[in-house]
Amino acid sequence: MKKLFTLAFALMGFAGVANAATVDDLEPLKHSYVLVCDELGARPGAGVLFGSNHFLDVKGGTTAINKGQVDLSVVDALGEDGSPLYVTQEIVDKYGADYAGPHYNWLRLKNQQDMIAMKLTAGTKIIIFEQGNNKSGKDARIPRISTDLAQANSLNAAPGEDHPATVSGFRWEFTVDDDGLYYLGSYNGDMFISYIIIEANEVEGTPAVKVGDQQFENNLWFREVSCTPRKVNMFGGTFDTVVTYTTDGSAPTAESTKYTGPIKCYSEQTIKFQAFVDMGGGAVDEAGIVPGADNEANVSFKFDAPTINAEGANVTITSPYEGAKNFYKLNGGDAIEGSSVTLSESATVSAYTQIANGAYAIFTTNSTTKDVYVLNPIKEKKVIAVTAGDVVLDEEATATSTTGEVYKVEGGAISADKADFFVKNLTFAIVGDPQYQIDGKQVYIQMSNTNITFEVAEGDSVNVKVITAKNSCKTLNADNDPDVTTDRKNYVNVDGKTYGHDDVTEEGGNIIEFGLGAGIHTFQKYSGTGNILISSIEITPAAAEAVAETVLWEGSALVNGWGDQPTFLSDGGAELTNAGAAVGDGIRVYASAPDDNWQVEFTEGHWGGMYDRYAAKDLGPEADGSERHYTIVDLAGQGYFEYIITEDFLTAATTQKWWGGVFLLNGDGNLTVTKVTLAHYVSAGIENVQVAKNQNSNAIYNLRGQKVNENYKGVVIVNGKKMLQK
Repeated sequence: MKKLFTLAFALMGFAGVANAATVDDLEPLKHSYVLVCDELGARPGAGVLFGSNHFLDVKGGTTAINKGQVDLSVVDALGEDGSPLYVTQEIVDKYGADYAGPHYNWLRLKNQQDMIAMKLTAGTKIIIFEQGNNKSGKDARIPRISTDLAQANSLNAAPGEDHPATVSGFRWEFTVDDDGLYYLGSYNGDMFISYIIIEANEVEGTPAVKVGDQQFENNLWFREVSCTPRKVNMFGGTFDTVVTYTTDGSAPTAESTKYTGPIKCYSEQTIKFQAFVDMGGGAVDEAGIVPGADNEANVSFKFDAPTINAEGANVTITSPYEGAKNFYKLNGGDAIEGSSVTLSESATVSAYTQIANGAYAIFTTNSTTKDVYVLNPIKEKKVIAVTAGDVVLDEEATATSTTGEVYKVEGGAISADKADFFVKNLTFAIVGDPQYQIDGKQVYIQMSNTNITFEVAEGDSVNVKVITAKNSCKTLNADNDPDVTTDRKNYVNVDGKTYGHDDVTEEGGNIIEFGLGAGIHTFQKYSGTGNILISSIEITPAAAEAVAETVLWEGSALVNGWGDQPTFLSDGGAELTNAGAAVGDGIRVYASAPDDNWQVEFTEGHWGGMYDRYAAKDLGPEADGSERHYTIVDLAGQGYFEYIITEDFLTAATTQKWWGGVFLLNGDGNLTVTKVTLAHYVSAGIENVQVAKNQNSNAIYNLRGQKVNENYKGVVIVNGKKMLQK
């Protein structure tokens, strides 16, 4: 029996489409095999072979570690008839010693989406342990075995009304009748697999083989391969067998090395075994060969990829293995040996490690990749647009086209300075119909895979305006196709969020505008379509605000824990008048506390007796739905929180008076209030922009570019428009 321990598919790299494996590359499963799914380390991906090349991930998919675990060495709970439900004593006896310990239901297969291909021999039994989200009856999520990718010819029946719940550890078994190619999928929906056990219909006397765990001893990595000879019925009786083996991939003979104990392997190799009838005393003779009673062990090694860390432009690469050599590539260029590099511009950094195993082998890890940004924050208006690109006939595509001539873009370029933007996978598309063009342009940025990254500095915010071609839509044919009932939608994706229009037939439906606060932002593919063609992206900083503060009170007021007597900041209060305050101005309360976990409540007695609660951060309602208090946070590094003046405040009376501000705290300890000011904001350059049907219209930012929620009170930016939120 052979066990997979994160095999060499990782060392191949995840092949791209051009190099993807096909079913023709599969090695037939002539011998029994146990695939421990969560030891793969990573989902192989579409078109990738794994498990000693016995399995092919046809369509790719995902994994999970929250779907329970299975331990083949422990008999599990008993059913109503008193027998084990999933892991029986027979399973424990057969697999428990070699596969002890819990393993996740890890490998996800989704109905009609994720598929695993394998070549099996007649009489092979497939045993799968899985979790199917506890569905039962006709909704049970169980494996589906078929002989075609479309699963039109499913060999096992769909679950019936009486199917038990597919809970953690559900065991499914099926035996195939013929040699051939088989596809493993799922009935009904997501299922998660811990083990795929192949019990091949092996020739009697076939030795059992096991590859042990990867170990380190005397500065060398190794794996032990063990073999268990089996009895055979031949020559009219039952005989013991002896086994010979080779390490060079050739077929063993009677003259090959006789197996006497575990074989230490220090490099990746294939060890082949052959059974012979014991001629007495362990003697081997070619005449005693047991035809077909052969097996093999595929030995591979797996090492973790290095870690890439970046602090600004400084990149370091670290590996956990002593004496390892690190290598890195910048934007897919040549490999360079080294563990650090200082970038002069943004780059995609990939890195791998080589580990020397004495004189036996040099192991190469899988690669890891990280985008490292070395960007100047946007401080002035920037425009990204196509600056070059010729539309030429694509002769190769035209030769196989059934719709006429096909054109492509050569020499395409955009106006994105590397100091300001990091652009990946840049591709272009052509808009030939003049009615969909912008200003007669034919060439557009295609957002099917292209990424554009930029930075907004802390405390800043920007307005973003995206102009797309007039046929950039999720539902392109909605206008003239009677079978399409949804509106034409035009979206862009930034940081995983979508902005755009629900109906692009409206005026300006190809113009998308929104605001962004501080941070690194990336335009990505909108998951609904690759048909987003961009004419230009304009990024305009919102002008920095000027703040003039008038001190209303200053001192040192100590506020104790929740329930103590209220603390007043002054006896007589400080007067505010309409002449000195405006909508959008802030009453700032400067305070300090031992940490940021304080909660504060403003109560009655301030600003003309209004009863309200204000602070910097809304924590949402309590579990019972009642209003919750607020956490004091350090805004803009200033150590204050504030109440933004509303229209109600100014119209309540000709003169508003600060009555001292009653504070109550929730928690033990002290809060010290040091100053209260009137902050007058003078803000320029924030455009009054109307955005029709913006899908992300609830994205709200304050004047410092910080994202806030709908409970924030004060002047905010929504879709680039300055407005007052009460």
